[in-house]
Amino acid sequence: MAQQNADIAIIYRDLYHAKFWNDVQAGYKTPFLVPLHLLGVWFLPTLYLAIPHKNRPWLYQARWVVLAFVVVFNFNMILHVSSHNFGTAYGTGLVAAWGIVWNLTLLVWTKPQWEAKRVDIRRKKKQKSLNSNGHSTLLSPTLQNGHATKSTTKEQGSHPSENLQRGRNIQEDFEEEPEFANTTGVELNGNENHNGHRPDGLEGRLAHAKTTNLADMSEDSTKTLFETIRASGLKGNGVLSTAELEKLAAEQEFEYYWQEYPADASFWTRLDWAFDIVSTFRMTGWNWAIPCLPPYKPPPKLGDYQLPLSSVGPQRTKQGYTRELSRKDLFIRRFFFIMLPNYILVDFCAVYMTADPYFVLGPEHNEPLPPHLASLSPLLLFVHRTALSFAGTLSALHLLFNAGALALAFLPPLPQILRFRAHPWHLPSPTGSFTEVLDRGLAGFWGSWWHQTFRFGFAAPAQYLLREGYVKPGTARARAAAAAACAFLTSGFLHASGSYSTVPDRTKWYLPPFFFLLAGFGTTLQSWLARAVFRAYIERLPRWARRLGNFAFVLVWMCMTSWLLVDDFGRCGIWLFEPVPVSIFRALGLGPSRDRRVWRLEADILPRWYWGRHWWDTGLAI
Repeated sequence: MAQQNADIAIIYRDLYHAKFWNDVQAGYKTPFLVPLHLLGVWFLPTLYLAIPHKNRPWLYQARWVVLAFVVVFNFNMILHVSSHNFGTAYGTGLVAAWGIVWNLTLLVWTKPQWEAKRVDIRRKKKQKSLNSNGHSTLLSPTLQNGHATKSTTKEQGSHPSENLQRGRNIQEDFEEEPEFANTTGVELNGNENHNGHRPDGLEGRLAHAKTTNLADMSEDSTKTLFETIRASGLKGNGVLSTAELEKLAAEQEFEYYWQEYPADASFWTRLDWAFDIVSTFRMTGWNWAIPCLPPYKPPPKLGDYQLPLSSVGPQRTKQGYTRELSRKDLFIRRFFFIMLPNYILVDFCAVYMTADPYFVLGPEHNEPLPPHLASLSPLLLFVHRTALSFAGTLSALHLLFNAGALALAFLPPLPQILRFRAHPWHLPSPTGSFTEVLDRGLAGFWGSWWHQTFRFGFAAPAQYLLREGYVKPGTARARAAAAAACAFLTSGFLHASGSYSTVPDRTKWYLPPFFFLLAGFGTTLQSWLARAVFRAYIERLPRWARRLGNFAFVLVWMCMTSWLLVDDFGRCGIWLFEPVPVSIFRALGLGPSRDRRVWRLEADILPRWYWGRHWWDTGLAI
């Protein structure tokens, strides 16, 4: 690497830091402050939803006042708030824009207090009934998915109301989600079930359940359920005795259940419920969980005995999203198999990219290229930069999301505060399987493989317009096109806001939205070509050839359009962000000689206390 080029990163880090604090002193910019700038995205919607308004129409109408304040407050953030940390500077615009999108989702597009419910845990209340002989026994065994059956109390939940069902449809594209039936006909001590049949053992009951409406579950879920029953106490012949069931039920101290909005509970209980839904972007643990994730519902029950969380499956979806059920498995998989490889990759990118002026200043620069890049043809240089940008972005996101999951599960006091919400069951993988890209092309890239953090908020506007009749439903393809248009437009808004809030003045914030618009167009184009033009040819091809074609289309399309986004990353100075605390490659002697500090978290990028002119604009500058 040429020394004069490698030093560009050092020079511009110092220049941008000085510029930011000069802008703050002049009153043009404000640092991103905690707690002030979390007001719109977090605090206000949480407080509003913590106040019951189902039976107070005037209070429900007050959501427009909350929304108006958030929109004005967050647009001011986009225009006037930034950070001395280059990653946070870009994130400031993202947070502000997402705050607007998320408040629209929770206050307009959906009705959480009517429709939303979450899986929660509570101390178990023993339920008893009298049998025909007058003796007190446990309730007859039934399989439940958290909704009340004839043998349960109202407190355990009820079948979804029309509003709850409509809320679930938001994530299922208006396809009804199958629910468990009230009973499964599981026999006790060889007794006959309700229909007079005696399916012998586990396999017989499984087959019987699949040929009736007694267990309206997928095959994988049913197998998981009965495997859990066997592991929990079934005899070798697959029959569970009443005594064994009673023993298992008596040993259970807690139970899982659907918690709808607790309007009659204390303020702190309502605040906890509201905080959870405002903080959970993918709706994990809720009836609104995005459909690519493993299912979320309370485990089924056998009488008063509730099966463990592992019975709610599968733990890996067809899109490749996985869910660990123990902290040990979560730590091993996320830390050793995901975080460590991506830590090494992002460290390499941080060292290698800063030798190229393109990643420091963007494409509009007059700096000479280092020798190893100057010898490349324009096409190879373009491909090299695009591939490096993609690797850097993907590895940084993997590192961020998985570090966040481990922090929620292990870093005190988060597990103690969040309790059940910090269980690995609520922390599925951030991305899906790359086979989705090979099998579905761009639709699989954006709809399944790429992280789906904002999917619920992206899909909500289109679902609302269709549900309320403002847009005619039409065909499934029309619905998909409307949802895709909303998703890509919203994503463009988020990234344009991130570009605008960064420190440099030469960003072109209006270009990233075109990248996402073209992504939506490319997704629609590929689907149309595969369905209407080349379908007859594609169906005759072997699987490997179809996958190769999908991969080639994605690769070419991304190369043709990604410059709209990645060029602006360079202009924003985002690659000057220090992604790792300890640099392995600098410890090995790589990088500029003036900047081979192994410890990368210096004081000029760490959070600091900022004193504003008033008490409300004083806080922790991140």
